[in-house]
Parts: sequence; structure tokens; C-alpha cells
Amino acid sequence: MNPLEQELHQRNLPELMRQNSKEPVETPAQWERRRQEIGEILSREFAGFPTRLACRSQKEVVRIDRDSYGGKAETQYCELKIRSDFSSASVPFTLTLPKGSSPAPIFFYLAFTPEIADGIGEEVIDHGYAIANVCYQDIAADYFDGHMTGLGRFCTRNPYDSWGKLRIWAWCMSRIADVLLDDPGIDQKKTAVMGHSRLGKAALLAGAFDTRFGLTVSCQSGAGGAALLRGKTGEQIENLYGKGSRLWFAGNFFQYREDLEKLPFDSHFLLAMMAGRHLYVTSASRDDWADPRSEFLGCLAASPAFECMGSMGLEQKGRYLQPGEFSHKGDIGYFLREGTHYLSRDDWKHVFAYRKQHQI
Repeated sequence: MNPLEQELHQRNLPELMRQNSKEPVETPAQWERRRQEIGEILSREFAGFPTRLACRSQKEVVRIDRDSYGGKAETQYCELKIRSDFSSASVPFTLTLPKGSSPAPIFFYLAFTPEIADGIGEEVIDHGYAIANVCYQDIAADYFDGHMTGLGRFCTRNPYDSWGKLRIWAWCMSRIADVLLDDPGIDQKKTAVMGHSRLGKAALLAGAFDTRFGLTVSCQSGAGGAALLRGKTGEQIENLYGKGSRLWFAGNFFQYREDLEKLPFDSHFLLAMMAGRHLYVTSASRDDWADPRSEFLGCLAASPAFECMGSMGLEQKGRYLQPGEFSHKGDIGYFLREGTHYLSRDDWKHVFAYRKQHQI
């Protein structure tokens, strides 16, 4: 074993490529069954199950700016209307389509602000991508609200395995996809869901449970995201049990905060849910809270699922990458930026490069 494989062995991770019956996973059909098992584990013990109500989604265009970004694009200001037989909700979002690039590949972007791509919208448009942008606070407010804002109150819940806010934010991205993927201006075969930090965790859940997202981009998502929890430095499950952040997860998740060895999964289970599609993870060299080494190892540990599906996972170099290095060859891409916890133009530049290299 090389040093990275030795470290993975020492972390004593739950076995990814073995079904609950202990049968090894060696074929795509077996992986699909294993993927369903992992989805159940992640829903029950980590993120919570989404609403079981049958829902209908509709897009209402409130206004259109036909010359946004100085005439480079068209931006639609929309409301997502979600209805069931018992509840209804409305979430504002924007759709920006570059002119002269139709149908355009798209980013479904979970934003911290209403600003398109958190202020990087023009650069995204200049690279030929459309953007569906939603501020996560408009989906369910990110504070201790007892799940009584936005989609948090959409259905009844229990304290054990009902959806936490990460799953709510992720689920809403799928509902936006429902109303946009028949738009003639969008290339349905080139879709990416993306987020940073806690929204990188949510993006992983969106990509894990919705196979329409051909690429999932998670930037510096740390604990509860790309980083392995076993052996991790910085943020721990105990830290995620803060008053606000505890609502991000299913209640069952926190029974493991004092005994990680009983945790029936680790982050490689979540990352492996994208096998057969593409995954891109970015880290920052001085983001000690997220722990870039554990994020990198999470990608490496998920790679066998991608290999089972006939592709390369993370390109194996037998060592950690150095700041500024990237790995773009496999269906798991990775970039380690110099610096601290922040979604930078350099992160975006490498995501653009990865999408263009793989034509996704």
C-alpha cells in the first residue's frame, strides 16, 4: 500500500463495496443495489428522508431583464411554486441564460446571497454557462427556527429521521430542475449542482439523490460533506450539534457524536452516490476546520464505486496534492487552492476547466 492507502486503512472506514448481505460489489448492477442501500442509510442516519407527499412544481416568471450583464444575457426573476394536497410553498430564484449559447450547460447554484453566483455571475456567463441561482435562506432559514420557516414547515416531521435543512435545500434544487430542464435554452445533458461550505454539503445531497445532475461540485464542505469523519481534524459531529447547525441533519446523526466507530457510514458513502456521473471537490490548504486532507481521502475512498461503473475515480498519485495542484483526469476531480475557507475565482476557474475537459 502507498501512504494514502495506509492512512485509509488506519481510519477503519465502513466497507463501501460490500452489500448489507456481505456480498461483494463487483458489477454495475450490484453497485446499483448497493447505491440504494447507501441511500437508505444516509437518509435514516444522516440527512433525513424528504417529504413523502406527492408534489407539483411550477415556475412563475415575475419579470425578465432581456439585457442583463450589459446585454450578454437574459435573466428571468422567478417564483418556484410547490404544492401538495396539504401544503404549498414559494421560493424565489433567478435563471440567467447567456446569449449566443443555446442550449447552454447550466449550474444549479445554491447561493448565500440573492446575488447571482454570489457575485461571480458575469464570469459564469462569459464561460457560456446558464445559472439557476437560489438563496438558501429563501428555501428554509438558516437559524434555530424549529423548522417553522419556508419548506421546513412543508410537512410533519419526527425527531429521528425527518429531513434536516441540508436535505431540504438539496430537495429544492431538484424541484427547480423539475421546472427548468424542459427549457429549450438549457442543455439537459450538461447539468451541474454546486455549493460552498454548508451549501457544498447540500450540493452533495442533491447530486447523491438526483441523477439528473451530471456533475456535483462541492467546495470546502468539510464535516458532513466531502471530509471523512473518522480521523478528521477540525470540525467534528459535536461541533455540528450547535443550536442552529443541528437542524441541518436528521436527529439520528447525533447519536454518533461520541462514538464514531458506530457510525454506519462515512463521507465516502455520500461521494460514491455520484458514481456513474461526475464529482468535483475543492479544498483550501489552510482551511483547517474543513480539513483538506480528509476531503481528499474521502474522494480516494469513494473511487472504487466509480471504477466499478467503468471509469476512473480520483486519479491516484500516491500522495496528497500540494497547494495549487489539481487532478482532472478522473470522474472525481479535485483542486487544492492555497489559502483559507472561501469560494474564490480560482475555484470557479478550475470547475470551468473540469467541465470543459469532460464535456459535461
